[in-house]
Amino acid sequence: MAVLQKPRTILIFALSFAIVIASLFPLKISGEVQPIEEVQEKLESISDKEKAVLADLFILLQKIEEMEREAERVNGEIGVLQDEIRDVEKLIAKQQEKYDKQLDTLRQVLVSYQRSGPASYLETLLSSKDLSSFLKNLNILKDLTKNVGELLDSVEELERELTVEKEKLSEKVRLLEDKKAELQLKLDESIRLRGEQEAYLDSLEEEREYYEEQLGNLQQMWDEIKALFSDIVQEFSRIMIEGEFPLKDLNLEIGLFTVQGTVYEDVLNEVLKGNKTLSGVEFHFFKDRVDIEVPEKHLVLKGVFSVEDKSVLKFEVSEGSFYDMPLEPESINELFRNGYLLIDFKELIGDYIDITLESIEMEEGSLRFQFKPDFLWLRRSGG
Repeated sequence: MAVLQKPRTILIFALSFAIVIASLFPLKISGEVQPIEEVQEKLESISDKEKAVLADLFILLQKIEEMEREAERVNGEIGVLQDEIRDVEKLIAKQQEKYDKQLDTLRQVLVSYQRSGPASYLETLLSSKDLSSFLKNLNILKDLTKNVGELLDSVEELERELTVEKEKLSEKVRLLEDKKAELQLKLDESIRLRGEQEAYLDSLEEEREYYEEQLGNLQQMWDEIKALFSDIVQEFSRIMIEGEFPLKDLNLEIGLFTVQGTVYEDVLNEVLKGNKTLSGVEFHFFKDRVDIEVPEKHLVLKGVFSVEDKSVLKFEVSEGSFYDMPLEPESINELFRNGYLLIDFKELIGDYIDITLESIEMEEGSLRFQFKPDFLWLRRSGG
């Protein structure tokens, strides 16, 4: 059943499309990679006016990257659907073969029955010599009728199964066509954005080459911070889980039914300084938000901590900037592509206490929290 193309057809199409885009808009922002220190120095020395122009170009660059990621995602979904369609087609072929065999068997039985006619079965009964042979012949006829009925039921069940599988196939084919249309929209939007970027660069006239170079520098630094921040998130989670943040620095105050604690930003930052991966990261607590900064890389993320699970705080980013240029929401999501930044108080406090966070409160320079403890060791001992 030829209802789909091979998976590589879509991939080849997407790659060909990318080549066409690149040939139509041959930007020079992907030239030779320069040393990070040199690139960083160039970006730090640009004027406010230049930064404003570069910010516009950077927003377009982020949108283009997002469209490319979306196209890749949709292309992956198309591949999955194509595999599923092939599986359903194979199942339908097997069911169809089984159905055809059962139907042929039923046809032969009915033809035989038609040739013999009901009179022959009646004659068989009437020709019985005694009651015993009559009952025997009657049971034979009953078994024959039962077998024909079961055969009919089997054919009907196979027909129903085939109908269901064919409906599934039709739905998957429809989804496949929708995904292909979605992919085309993403590719069209990518072309539009690249055209917009090209037009913007053209409008800069003799300054075009300079801004292309700076945009290339910015992209190089952005690629670096994405990889670095992914490591930062993983390492932060690790030190929280493995107890490298001292329990005493939670400043716990035990009450009758609840426990309160405070994390001070200067103490937290001091702990981070002792870690090679996290030494350049700074937390800043305010009354209405939390800022996470990587000053050396000019990355700032602003947001809040929310209760993700009964013992876990999750950092939710509301806005961010890179070299004082705004980050698009999807670019921020890219920073957390391998996981979110979490604080699990249960891991910090220990396995013998199950906790339920009741409240968190932001203050200048600190994060206060309150939780209800459940002492597991008391429960296990029957206390």
